Amino acid sequence: MESLSVVQVTHTFPPYMGGLSHVCEMLSKHLSDLGHEVRVVTLDPSGRLKSIDHLNGVSIRRFPCIAPANAYFLPSAKIVPYLRSLSADVVHVHNIGALLVPATYFAVRRSLAGVTFVVSPHHHEEGSMWHTRLLWKPYGPLARRILHDCDAVHCVSEFEGETVRREFGVDPVVVPNGVAADVHGIVWRPPEHHVVLTYAGRLEAYKRIDVMLKACASIAKHGLKVTARVIGEGPALADLQHLAESIGVQMEACGFLPRDEYLRMLSTSSCFVNPSRYKAFSIVVAEALSIGVPVVASLPWARTFDGYGMLRTVDGESPEQVTEAVLELLKSKRLPPTPLPTWETVAGRIVREVYLAGEGKEPESSKELGGGRT
Repeated sequence: MESLSVVQVTHTFPPYMGGLSHVCEMLSKHLSDLGHEVRVVTLDPSGRLKSIDHLNGVSIRRFPCIAPANAYFLPSAKIVPYLRSLSADVVHVHNIGALLVPATYFAVRRSLAGVTFVVSPHHHEEGSMWHTRLLWKPYGPLARRILHDCDAVHCVSEFEGETVRREFGVDPVVVPNGVAADVHGIVWRPPEHHVVLTYAGRLEAYKRIDVMLKACASIAKHGLKVTARVIGEGPALADLQHLAESIGVQMEACGFLPRDEYLRMLSTSSCFVNPSRYKAFSIVVAEALSIGVPVVASLPWARTFDGYGMLRTVDGESPEQVTEAVLELLKSKRLPPTPLPTWETVAGRIVREVYLAGEGKEPESSKELGGGRT
């Protein structure tokens, strides 16, 4: 296969932590490992990171942005001439909810000369905050236009694919996210004398981590010693700590951890719990199931993992359902892990099924992002 020149456009990228940041890092790294030239165009709300950087063989260009409430991600106007100056075979932009997507679309789409324009919406059923739900009403028609006008729409799960078909009327290509190869060598070692329920990710109120804490209190009433392990940072931390203290739950607040320590904490949990309803795909759930850790996850997105390992799906609003699911898993026969595909496999599929299929042809030499397209 001929080498492609790929520009990944994403509002978040390491060292920022989070699921989408990890996805874009892994996809970029493994595209590079497959011999493709990869450049990342991303945003830096803090304004403190290097504007030009390199990671895992990938060149990175960061631009300032405005991101109130860790949302919207409106990029600096300087990104427009930069995007128009690049050359590439593929421009792949992530997260339809970020204003970086229409900025990229208007910067390059009408001046593309044979470049494949790909959007990964990372879209779930509704906005996660009241103001994002409100503003989606005027923004939705623009998002629909962008998805109809791109060469390929890539979804990371069948659940997301169904949602995108229903809401936008486009037929996406579904290639699920992968897991990093390092999880396949890790063994689940649950604690012997107490129960540890773990959550990992950004700590936001809409993610309903409080439901896990309330479930811990209910499980303790069954005579079990319980700890809530919370890996991550975010504005909900203080409220979660206050809730844990008020209901008598021991809570370990670990912050974001180095990769090896995070995997150790995950693999020594009794169960991983994600009560959030707002997901297209959960990397941590995929990693937990690949290790063999039992998982309790919220509908509707958790249907993605049906048939993988020790999984129970619940209504993320109900601590009682989480409690019942955890107690059931604690009594269940231990099953071997069900490894999900690695990022190497996923990157290869995205090239074949998304990038090359987007125009239905093998790549030619890099094309300028300018020069007129009819």
